[in-house]
Amino acid sequence: MARPRHQNDTKTFEQLEPDEQAKSINASIVNLQRAIRHHVATSDNPEETRFKCLRQVHRLLGRLLDS
Repeated sequence: MARPRHQNDTKTFEQLEPDEQAKSINASIVNLQRAIRHHVATSDNPEETRFKCLRQVHRLLGRLLDS
């Protein structure tokens, strides 16, 4: 089991082992998904906000595929 990290006992992303990096990336994606859902749900124009967010994610995916 992983050691918990607190304040001064942290690693940069580059210092993480590959499996720790994968877990960190996955957690970031899950948090992004939750944030987008909340943003869309509380928007004055949910449909437009949803499509704006989808375009942003699409651009991110394109940059990742190009790198």
